[in-house]
Amino acid sequence: MIKFELLIKIIVIALVILFIAIRLRFTSHYKFTPRLLVKNVIIIILFVLYIGNVFDFASIGFSSYLRVFLGFPVLFLGIYLFFWSHSELGENWSPVIEKRFAKSKKLIKTGPYKYIRHPIYTASFIVLFGFFILTANWILIGIPLLILIAFYIYKIPREENSLIDNFGQNYKDYMKKTGGLLPK
Repeated sequence: MIKFELLIKIIVIALVILFIAIRLRFTSHYKFTPRLLVKNVIIIILFVLYIGNVFDFASIGFSSYLRVFLGFPVLFLGIYLFFWSHSELGENWSPVIEKRFAKSKKLIKTGPYKYIRHPIYTASFIVLFGFFILTANWILIGIPLLILIAFYIYKIPREENSLIDNFGQNYKDYMKKTGGLLPK
């Protein structure tokens, strides 16, 4: 009989793979980049360390059942918001800010973009929080959280400046009505 903790680990890894597969659905038309390689190597290293119980010393003593009961809904909420946000953008999404406007000149203000300007980033934090609840491990979440925060601190201002350059006053008005990562 498989221990419940091992079962949770297997499910977490399956959900990470699902999240990556959803992401690949939207990025398949872009070339493989060194940045993507680094991200995948970090994910693989964290997988190996997670399965190998290397970070068990950083575990938090939450009940396994409570973690599953709370973690799955949060995780699925994040995955849903991530998928919905990408779907709303459609062809307007690009991993490279400068290439985004080559295909479309339309500012998307529907779906989650009606309330927040960066719902994909918000979804990433929700997904990470869901994984935190499931893994209950400070190190396994701390490393990706620090990387995510550093990445978004760098990326969001560049992206917003590009959007202002491209859409002008229309985007500035949109900024006044919506929150960056959380609804106003």
